[in-house]
Amino acid sequence: MVLTMEQPGRVRIRYNPYGSHRALILAKEPEVLAAGPAGTGKTRTICEKIHLAAMNYPGARILMTRSSLESLKPAALNTFVNGVMPSLDGVETFGGNKFTPAEFRYDNGSVINVNGLEKAEKVKSAEYDLIYVNEATEIPESTWEMLKSRLRNGVMPYQQIIGDANPSGPRHWLKQRCDRGQTRMITSTHKDNPAYWDARANDWTPAGRQYVMENLASLTGLQRKRLFEGVWAAAEGLVYPEFTPETHVRTMDVNHWNTVLAVDVGTRNPTAILTMHVRGDGGHVHVSREVYRRNMTSSDIVGAIEAEADRCNADAIYIDPSAKAYITDLHRDGYPAVPAVNDILTGIQGVRDVIASGFTIDPACANTIDEFGMYAYPENPKVETDKPNKEHDHAMDALRYGIVAVTESTVDLAAYYGEVA
Repeated sequence: MVLTMEQPGRVRIRYNPYGSHRALILAKEPEVLAAGPAGTGKTRTICEKIHLAAMNYPGARILMTRSSLESLKPAALNTFVNGVMPSLDGVETFGGNKFTPAEFRYDNGSVINVNGLEKAEKVKSAEYDLIYVNEATEIPESTWEMLKSRLRNGVMPYQQIIGDANPSGPRHWLKQRCDRGQTRMITSTHKDNPAYWDARANDWTPAGRQYVMENLASLTGLQRKRLFEGVWAAAEGLVYPEFTPETHVRTMDVNHWNTVLAVDVGTRNPTAILTMHVRGDGGHVHVSREVYRRNMTSSDIVGAIEAEADRCNADAIYIDPSAKAYITDLHRDGYPAVPAVNDILTGIQGVRDVIASGFTIDPACANTIDEFGMYAYPENPKVETDKPNKEHDHAMDALRYGIVAVTESTVDLAAYYGEVA
């Protein structure tokens, strides 16, 4: 099947989807997930699909989104602009303002909005025919369902939310949704991508040999299973094997519980801000909310922490003590910032004790739940160690800061602030 997008006097664009990508183009179910290893062409195919829909259905409203706009730009948005090249069809761009997000404008009246989900209020107030969620495993199920509720523009003959993702853990909410039949999963392989596999020659292309058979195939452990083999796999040697979604993931009434924030600061890596509640008798800890965002500036991080503290009226904010500048800024702004105890082994034992005695987490905290299934010890450490891998640990670090603090906090604040003044 060759898709042709053509308007009088303009350049003809031809796209030939292979294998699973043909099914993806043709899929009309209300919920679709394109899943598969890294580099199978999922994002490119969905970008072609939304462009084709905008061309074929005058007045269609389409949304391209991700957990944050900054993470969308070098990924799906770059693929759309430089791979699909809508400009060749005369599509104009609008940079956005405080009322309207950035968008691609088609001369038949169709638009493709571009927005990050950190500004979800602009999404909630709009109506769409088709919504594309790039890296859908990054968002909680509640956000997916909120987006689905915006599919009511009624111009296209079908309304659809479609996401792409590399496999995550086997208990991720998206995998479970697919297993229940709520979402159609279309699984792609590297041989569906003509950039890496030559179907006529029945062999890898030079690029495929380098990227797939050298780079991806050389990965080890969990990364190899997910990014090369395309398996929805849990890590071996999990730090918290006693954590199970069936037991610990649920909503809770936390009125009158004590509330704190636990923060792990990242810049290129995610910053994790967890809202934690402790029952009065100390017998139960609940995480009700997460902020999990990459590529934040220092002022963005401080602003996000303060916004979360204002929202929940936090009694304290526990942060890695190495992030002294952030603690000092928050303290000077009048927020109860406290240096956390950053002993990894003590923290892990504290989390284990709380999981055993009473711990729950809201289903909306998708990234934290996902990290529980990835935070693991080295499979074949070069030297003997009792510490986990330094990956998939952003929310896990924040969690142990908070749990150690609410169970046995002994920080000398006067001495600490005297030291950093």
